[in-house]
Amino acid sequence: MIQSIEIKNLRGIRDGKLEGLAPLTILVGPNGCGKSTILDALLIAAHPVPPLAVARTVTRRKGVKQGARWLVWRADETKKIVAQVTNKQGRALHCTLEFQRAKTNEVARILLQLSIPDGVYQVSAMLFFTTGNKYQYDVSGDFLEFVPEVRFVETYDYEGEPLHTLYTRTVEQGRRQQAESIINELLPNLRGIMILTEGESPIVHLVYDDHTIPAALAGDGIHDLLRMVLELSACPEGLVLVEEPEVHQHPGAIYWSAQVLRAAVRREIQVVLTTHSLELIDALLASASQEDLDNLCLFRLNLKDGELISSRLPGSEVAFARHEIEDDLR
Repeated sequence: MIQSIEIKNLRGIRDGKLEGLAPLTILVGPNGCGKSTILDALLIAAHPVPPLAVARTVTRRKGVKQGARWLVWRADETKKIVAQVTNKQGRALHCTLEFQRAKTNEVARILLQLSIPDGVYQVSAMLFFTTGNKYQYDVSGDFLEFVPEVRFVETYDYEGEPLHTLYTRTVEQGRRQQAESIINELLPNLRGIMILTEGESPIVHLVYDDHTIPAALAGDGIHDLLRMVLELSACPEGLVLVEEPEVHQHPGAIYWSAQVLRAAVRREIQVVLTTHSLELIDALLASASQEDLDNLCLFRLNLKDGELISSRLPGSEVAFARHEIEDDLR
């Protein structure tokens, strides 16, 4: 489990550190306070294949054709980006990104280096970005096999694993019934989930007594909740990063989103999420056991000239600070 994250010169964060990350860590604060950048840093530094993580942080920002240069603080390509994570046992992974002189057909060329401080391990990769955020990379050395899986769950505007792949993995993990029961709470007439085909393309369908409907057409709220349920159910271990799971959700769905997150943490998956929803926080606290509270913390965040300012609340104190948290969210 990741215990801390240090960040330098990544997007809006010039310098920052969070210590005491919990199995379930909630990040709150006003827009532009660094929440998404912290998820980016965790993805880059903790991912088993960091070049893919860097590419994901670039391509998930829509509407920017030359997104790589905006990875660095104020687009100053002379600065070096640093992201370092430390786990509960004190083992650290140190990742740096350094811009190199790009060739004429490139938008950006970035040298990535990953190392274990005070150790002999080091691996490097060169990433090449062209217009439209297209990329490729060359790797020197092997990435660490002991690094667990890292998943980034971004239910809205998502371009990642298709639903049918996630559903297949959920079934393989033995959690099909659990996943379907959660969706069934919102859709009482649902009889199950099934993969059907359109031509040669597999499509996840919601099955009713007298018809089926593609999950993608069931409404944004249902589709997004289904994706999050399957993302977390399909993950056997590691770290899951969740960006604003409440988007498109009505209060009932938010409640069930909280149950899905809590169930993942109970399976010893670490979850770090951002939210603007007081309802989601209330749902995570509702009916929480003492163990659930011990496994939860909340960081209130802000930025001042690129310096990350944070205050940490353990789970047992989150409810008492509800009014202050509401100020961050409203």
